[in-house]
Amino acid sequence: MIMDFYQINLVAFVLVNGSMVYRQYRHDKRAELSEKIQEFDAEHHTAGDGGDTAEVEAVPAASSAKQFTNIFFPVYILVWGADWLQGPFIYTLYKDEKELPEEIVARLFTTGFLAGAISALFVGSLADRFGRKNACLAYCVITSLSCLSVLSNNISVLFAGRALGGLGTTLMYTVFEAWMVTEYNQRGLEGTSLKLSSIFGRMITLSSVVAVLAGLVGQVFVSWTGTNCAPFVASICCLAPASFIIARKWSENFGESGSAPKEKKDPLKLLLGVDKQVLTLGLTSCCFEGSMYLFIFFWSPALKSSHLLAHQHSALPFGIIFASFMGAMMLGSMLFTKILTDKRWMTCREVLQTVVVLASGSLLCTIFFRSEFVTFWLFCVFELCVGMYFPAMGYQKGKVVGDGERAHIYGLLRIPFNIFVVVALSLTKEGDAYRETIFMTCSGLLLIVGAVVGVFLHD
Repeated sequence: MIMDFYQINLVAFVLVNGSMVYRQYRHDKRAELSEKIQEFDAEHHTAGDGGDTAEVEAVPAASSAKQFTNIFFPVYILVWGADWLQGPFIYTLYKDEKELPEEIVARLFTTGFLAGAISALFVGSLADRFGRKNACLAYCVITSLSCLSVLSNNISVLFAGRALGGLGTTLMYTVFEAWMVTEYNQRGLEGTSLKLSSIFGRMITLSSVVAVLAGLVGQVFVSWTGTNCAPFVASICCLAPASFIIARKWSENFGESGSAPKEKKDPLKLLLGVDKQVLTLGLTSCCFEGSMYLFIFFWSPALKSSHLLAHQHSALPFGIIFASFMGAMMLGSMLFTKILTDKRWMTCREVLQTVVVLASGSLLCTIFFRSEFVTFWLFCVFELCVGMYFPAMGYQKGKVVGDGERAHIYGLLRIPFNIFVVVALSLTKEGDAYRETIFMTCSGLLLIVGAVVGVFLHD
């Protein structure tokens, strides 16, 4: 009965997402056909009257948009595939395979987040100064070294690997997006059918699909090899072709060469509150992404508790549940794309505010509704919010932060989040009462963030 419930929900997500993907595919094809017709008309109009430069400029812009997606999305898939391959296996690798004490495992995780917080102070500015392409290549090397560290049983090597992993995570969440937005602006793609909001939506959709596939592939590798180190080696195999594409196909962009029509701002003043929009984005990132991390830590014991309250003692199908969560996140990303690019029902700020408030409500309701099935659905709502949050946040950062200091600001915005996680890790306890306190606290913080977004963030 329990397995049937979760299987039915997973099948439902697959069908709904499949329908949405097909609709989006048809929409993209129609937009592509419309651009080709405009290009054809522009060429013939030019040939007939001696030339209209404005119309001819649309031709290379459309071609540049296709070239841009062809060089960015394969790298994005490989980089996120490498990250998702590691995630499900890192705890069990340390705790079960290497038989490290629980407190050592906690210190390893804390080391990673501390390294992420410290590196966020300087990696963005270095990327702006020496080039975002070079920073992306550095990420591939650093993360590969971090993956190689798990092959050792030396505790110092493992801690060094975690520190490298924290540095790599900061790079992954800052320089790739910074390169992408700046390259988009420099190519002048705003006037094409390829909108920045749709790129962010597509990124999260692809990330959701890659997460499910990476989990399945990683499990197959573990079964074949008999070691949890196998997915980390597979991650290196993903990063190698990503490095090749970056080195051969990507152009370099720097902080001082941004072409977006924004006045360059002092990063320190931005975070001290002179620019309230950037401060609002920092607060939103800290509270929402911190809540998301705590949700990742607590969803499994929460469902176990509800399962036991229903006098069920069978094992929960965590693989199917995780796949359903990824399906909900993918659905959220596609809803974001549809709302902003197809229907234009809401502005991006309104989407972000709605998502934050809805996430707050979903966490709060889990305290009052203890049914396993209701808890699962509320968690799916939270994951749907996650799927809408990341493209909305990415789009807002792309509009608020100038190209000149983009990587630096993106790095600084991750400092409060890393501190939030480190503090939460140090205070974590077992038990339903503590978990409910965490969910209630996160819900309250998200409600406050929703109000702040409504007041200080502009469209």
